[in-house]
Amino acid sequence: MIDTPQRPARKLPVETVLKRAFLYAWESRNLLLRPYLIFAALLIATDLIAEVFAGPKNLIAAEILLVAQGLITTAFAVGIHRFVLLNETPKGVGFFHLDRYFVRYILISIILGLLLLVAAAPSVALQQTVGGGAPGGTAGIAALFALVFFVTSVLAVVRLSLLLPSAAVGDETPAKTIWQTTYGNGFRLMATGLLTAFPFFVAAVILSSAPDGELLRIAAIVVSGLIAPAEVIVLNTAQALCYDLLVRGNGPAVAEPPRR
Repeated sequence: MIDTPQRPARKLPVETVLKRAFLYAWESRNLLLRPYLIFAALLIATDLIAEVFAGPKNLIAAEILLVAQGLITTAFAVGIHRFVLLNETPKGVGFFHLDRYFVRYILISIILGLLLLVAAAPSVALQQTVGGGAPGGTAGIAALFALVFFVTSVLAVVRLSLLLPSAAVGDETPAKTIWQTTYGNGFRLMATGLLTAFPFFVAAVILSSAPDGELLRIAAIVVSGLIAPAEVIVLNTAQALCYDLLVRGNGPAVAEPPRR
């Protein structure tokens, strides 16, 4: 367990983390190629199965496939964190973790998701209030309150999200320590995540706007299945580097991929 002593809060170098996350993934391409291909094949296969069985009569099957993809993605994400922070390089399916680290990662993800739902609750309540004909002044004050509450809550969840790499590597860092060491870095952590995901978001928008057609749809599924693992690699590498810098006190400048 990491129990970081009190020390001046560090400022996350967003640009450095972004560059290092993409470079780290590229420099590690030979070591990550096999698990990447396995992950991509699983995503493509499940998406193609969902495409075949898509329809209102197969909602349960679609939900099962969606959950399966989430579990596979989580198992892969745990492997990425351990690859970056512990230099673990298991080959093939051994890269995917279905162990106590996976379970703890899932539990923390659920808790963070519930916190986001709580953050969104005032906005939902506001929509219902406005829909019920609330006075304009009251609605405006409520909207301001809901916005402030939502942004504050999201920033808190973003800071606490560094519990995920901690769980993946077995550090079991207390939430209090994560909270202290990320002080003043909520917006920086959010910016890092958004900017890292932006190129993949653009790619997803382009794929979603592809012309209709069965063959084009299948091609879009395959391309999406090849892009998604790269997104998981880069996003989780960036998060691991943030954890390494802010919580462990190291930093992306010294993080080098394993050489084997």
